[in-house]
Amino acid sequence: MELSPERLAELSTQGPRYTSYPPATELRELSVEAVRRELARVAIDRQPISLYVHVPFCRSLCAYCGCNVIPTRDRSRGSAYVDTLATELALLVESLGRDMPVSEVALGGGSPNFLEPSAIRQLNNAIETYFQVQPDARRSVELDPRTTSSLQIVTFGQLGFRSLSVGVQDFAERVQDAIRRHQSLEQTRALIETARDNGFTDINVDIVYGLPHQTEETFAATIDAILELAPDRVALFGYAHLPSKLPHQLLVERSGRVLDRFERATLLLLAIDRFARAGYLHLGLDHFARPDSALAHAAEDRRMARTFQGYVERRAETILGVGTSAISSTSRAIWQNELQLSAWEQAIASKQPPVARGFLLTRDDQIRRALIERLMCDGEADLDALGNDLGIELTAYFAAELEQLTELQELAFYDRDAHAIRTTPLGRLLVRNVCMVFDRYARPGQARFSSTI
Repeated sequence: MELSPERLAELSTQGPRYTSYPPATELRELSVEAVRRELARVAIDRQPISLYVHVPFCRSLCAYCGCNVIPTRDRSRGSAYVDTLATELALLVESLGRDMPVSEVALGGGSPNFLEPSAIRQLNNAIETYFQVQPDARRSVELDPRTTSSLQIVTFGQLGFRSLSVGVQDFAERVQDAIRRHQSLEQTRALIETARDNGFTDINVDIVYGLPHQTEETFAATIDAILELAPDRVALFGYAHLPSKLPHQLLVERSGRVLDRFERATLLLLAIDRFARAGYLHLGLDHFARPDSALAHAAEDRRMARTFQGYVERRAETILGVGTSAISSTSRAIWQNELQLSAWEQAIASKQPPVARGFLLTRDDQIRRALIERLMCDGEADLDALGNDLGIELTAYFAAELEQLTELQELAFYDRDAHAIRTTPLGRLLVRNVCMVFDRYARPGQARFSSTI
């Protein structure tokens, strides 16, 4: 099937990115006691967990940003924040017990490089004091090339961090003017080269399409510059313009017109073609990886998973988030910390889990989550194999949804002989449309969701 921008744009709709199921937009009031009970179950399970640390501070707020950030130039706030993080980690240990095994430590933001090297070491010491970080644990960090010092990179390298994610978005000057983020290729190259010199072996670069002033010519130039940096993986995101939820995004509109669906589809197909010609594999919805990368191997072995951090090469059944707005996820529940710094600090001072909202999963939620993750990661789902894992016959369970797939013939179909759901090449790009068939919370067209391209 030919992939045309016209058809891709026509079939695109609005929907969740499915970094979780149920989507984070479905989180509601959840009691502290419910979270405590879930942590007690995690303690009994004693399976290795993934630890996510959210550092909300940035020196400035980019106009396109959809993350929970606090813009400030007061670097002393980083040290005070780490002190409170250490207390939150100690509170977790009261529920989990000391030396809970950890298979992943991920630092995101905001900008984790807002922290001075001394604060970075203090945070790492707290994690290693309270938890048993496994020798082969994946340690990852997001860094901003505009504000990261060589000493910070050296510090992370010495502490065993080997995975790095770098935000670029676009190198075109007019686009950078529109999104209030000015970053040169030279700054980005210097960060990546210094990271490699200090032991980092897994480099990811984020770019965004759909921004004002992007054209095929300028976006191709950005992609070519990225290819010159030779990252191990690339995350290609469609810009989610939600000014009603994120008022600062109105600044983007003042600088130029946000691209329409056809223009977005054109840039997406251009990027897919350019990365493919350079030898990168297109994985899942929006990631590209070198064939020799850990993520590519995980995809080949059908081990790739989707979490709040995007696509990862292995899943921990439990992800515990610390810091403002951090999200935690287990097989039975999802919850998010207080979004406001003061509310988070107050809860920690009261020795309470800083829970803002959450969701207790039903058996139906668990079944649908497993299916949607396989579709998001593999572009298909073997219902017999998945049903065996879940202990249920899925063909009958999803009889109504499988019938609905007939309405999406250009995107997906049910292979009755193999008992498998398969997406078409077009459906792989619009896999979120397919997932919404199996999402009992789906409300297509709501503005709080991003476009499926």
